[in-house]
Amino acid sequence: MAQTVRQGKPELKRRSKAPWLLWLVAIFAVVSWWLLYQSKYFLIETVSVTGATRITPARVIELAHVNVGQPLIGVNPHQVTKDIAVLPQIKSVTVERSWPHTVVIHVTERKPIAAARTATGYVLVDEQGTKAGVATVLPKGMRVIAADPDTHAMKEAVRVMLQLPPTWKVIGLAAPTQDSVTVTLVGGRTIVVGSSENLVQKFKVASILMHKGYDTINVSAPDAPAIK
Repeated sequence: MAQTVRQGKPELKRRSKAPWLLWLVAIFAVVSWWLLYQSKYFLIETVSVTGATRITPARVIELAHVNVGQPLIGVNPHQVTKDIAVLPQIKSVTVERSWPHTVVIHVTERKPIAAARTATGYVLVDEQGTKAGVATVLPKGMRVIAADPDTHAMKEAVRVMLQLPPTWKVIGLAAPTQDSVTVTLVGGRTIVVGSSENLVQKFKVASILMHKGYDTINVSAPDAPAIK
């Protein structure tokens, strides 16, 4: 018995779209690279500095190594921040790319409130006892602290200074260690405060003992003060 064999329709091979997509992605990447790095459309035209008062914007830009005419995409905010933060006057830095042509650098400066004497002048310190710049002449009204900047001793001394009783006529403040902050008053009276803990109680005890006529007072342990 004869059988009829029907020939099926040839299957059409479906071409993958992947190669075309890869080509499109590659073309897009090349065009984007050219626009960002080689074209004139995204070059730096302006470098803006805000927050600078104790240092000049020109000094900030110099340290940032950001130049007009270079590609904006080439600016590394993290590296620029590190480069600027070497200045002792700087507390923090933020760097932003403002497309298409501007770099914005915002600095927050340290506010000096005291100074440590050096062989050539003074190192200024902020409320954290951290270096905040240098000066050849002591700024008017600024107190000198005998302690090393950027140490726990200086930090404790600054804390004590900021809470000193307004009636105390202080002529000297020293911190050989973080637990031995010493205040010298007009007339030579010496108050060993110790650390910055329990300052309200320490100042209260010291004031009572001064009223009694003692000239050398140690209130580092306010519950058991030592006197001379």
